[in-house]
Amino acid sequence: MNQHTEFEDLLLLYAADADIRADADIADADIRGGGRLSTAERNAVEEHLRACDVCRADLHLWQAVANEIRAHNTEIRMPDHLADRALAQIHARPSLQTAFLRAWQLLKAQALLIQYEVWPASAVVMLIGVVVALLAEKVGVIRFLAPLVAAASLAVIYGPEHDPATELALTTPTSPWKILLARLTLVSSYNLLLTLLASLALLTLIPPAMFGTLILEWLGPLTFLSALALLLSLWMHTSNAVTIVCSLWFIQYLYSSQFLGMWNMPAGWQVGFSAYQQFWEMPGLLLLLSSLLFGAALVSVQWPVGRAIKP
Repeated sequence: MNQHTEFEDLLLLYAADADIRADADIADADIRGGGRLSTAERNAVEEHLRACDVCRADLHLWQAVANEIRAHNTEIRMPDHLADRALAQIHARPSLQTAFLRAWQLLKAQALLIQYEVWPASAVVMLIGVVVALLAEKVGVIRFLAPLVAAASLAVIYGPEHDPATELALTTPTSPWKILLARLTLVSSYNLLLTLLASLALLTLIPPAMFGTLILEWLGPLTFLSALALLLSLWMHTSNAVTIVCSLWFIQYLYSSQFLGMWNMPAGWQVGFSAYQQFWEMPGLLLLLSSLLFGAALVSVQWPVGRAIKP
C-alpha cells in the first residue's frame, strides 16, 4: 500500500474524528477506537491534505455526509420518558378486551392441534346412542353413553402420545397449563353441546318438565369421568386411563345385573355397591370433585413428569 492510499483510508476516520471533537472534548488516544485517530496520525493527515487536492475533495464529501447524518439525528428525537412508558406498558395488566382477544386466538390455534378424529367420532357415537334410545324408548342410554364419550375424548387432548407438536408448543411463551385449559374448554364445550342436543332429541320420550332432571343425571358423571380421564392420561397411557374410567363407570351397573343377582352377595358388599350407585347420583358432589381433578390436571401438566408418557 503506497502513502497516498494509506491517507485515503484515514480520511473517513479523520472526518469522524473531527465530528466527534466538534461535539465534545475528547482526549487523544494512542490507539484508534470509537472512530478516533492518534495525534500523530491526525497531524500527518492534515499535512497531506495541504498538498493533495484529491484527498481534500474526498474529505469535503465525507464531511457533507457527516453533516447530513448529524442534521437527521437532530430532527428525530426520542419522546420523553419513552423507556419508562414502554416498561410500564409491558408490566401493566392487559385490558379485558385484550385478554378476551388473546384467549380467542389461543382457542383458535389449539382447535387445529387437537386430533381431528375427536370431533366426528364423538358426534357419530352420540348419534348412534340417540337412535338406540329412540328405538328402545330408553332415555337411560344417553346417561350411560355420554360420560364414556366425554371421558374418552378428554383423554386424548394432550401429550406427545397424541400431539406431535407438543415439544414445539412447549417452547412457545404460552404456558402448558394454558394450552391444556384451551383444549379442555374446546372439547368439553363440544361434548356438552352434543349431549344437550341428544337430550333434546329424546323429548319425545319424556315430558318437557323432566328435561332438567335428565340433564342432571348425565352432567355430574360426565364431568367427573372427563376430569378423571384427563388427569390419568397425563400420567399413563391413554388406553390405561380410559380402561380405568370405563371400569369405574361399569361397576355401578353390576349390582343390578342378573349376574350379581345369581350370586349370594354378602351384606357388606351389598351396602358397598348400593353406596357406590348413590355416589353417581349426587351431581353436586361429582361436580365438586370434578373441579378438584381439573385443577390437579392443570397443575400437574407443569411438572416434567406430568408431560411424559410412561411406558
